Amino acid sequence: MRRKSSRPAESQEQAAREKCLRLLGLRARSAAELRDRLRTAGFGRKTIESVVTDLAAAGLVDDEEFARAWVASRLATGGVGRQKLRWELRRKGVAEEVVRRAVEGAISDEGEAEQALELARRRLRGESADPRNLARLRRLLLGRGFGFEAVDNVMRRIASAGEH
Repeated sequence: MRRKSSRPAESQEQAAREKCLRLLGLRARSAAELRDRLRTAGFGRKTIESVVTDLAAAGLVDDEEFARAWVASRLATGGVGRQKLRWELRRKGVAEEVVRRAVEGAISDEGEAEQALELARRRLRGESADPRNLARLRRLLLGRGFGFEAVDNVMRRIASAGEH
């Protein structure tokens, strides 16, 4: 899809800007996501950098705000741990320091443990806490990105005196 390269530079930038605005109209995106989408669409490096820089200067692209909003949105749906949040943001091209601030600012050790316990209780509701169900629950919690310590604490609480 290299046909955009035949356009004059000004027209190319306008087309790239319009593409970014359409993408941002659907949902917030990181600068890296926009760069990837523009690269895939066949825009040149200079055009991509110019457009993403202009959008950032206008306040339409802000990785800090994107990361905070992403984390808040994912936590609102429940059932996701810090490790998974970090992984998701890294996949979206957010810088490690920005990822760390967004995740640490949004959820504490206690908050993560409470979320894991709540998810575990929902999943075990009406089921026995037999070893097979507990093993399945442990895999679920780890797969959702909850830390080993939080998962171990949840498993101990559930295994003890009918915690579910």
